[in-house]
Amino acid sequence: MYQPNCPVDELAKLRAKIAELRARETTLERRFIELRNQGTFTGFAGNVVVSHCAHDVFDISKLPETILNDPAFYARRQVTSVRIEPHVDIDGQSWIAGISQPAASNMIEHQ
Repeated sequence: MYQPNCPVDELAKLRAKIAELRARETTLERRFIELRNQGTFTGFAGNVVVSHCAHDVFDISKLPETILNDPAFYARRQVTSVRIEPHVDIDGQSWIAGISQPAASNMIEHQ
């Protein structure tokens, strides 16, 4: 049954808008980094600060095969995901603007 304001469609539209905003955010961030590798940009409502830091990360690829293949070192966790699977109309286009196929940006995992 078609409902023009159903929560499913609202969620799909919100995620499409979030994806659009994230893309714009990435573009702006890249521009700030290109203009000045480090420092402060002053605006009317606030500042943008470009800075760098380093931190250690655990590199699983450096573990020996004996550990990587040992089930004793694995734990199972359940993940619940909510994703958008848009309907396609006769023209092969989703009627929900910005959502053409399930993508990583359309999936939110809860642990």
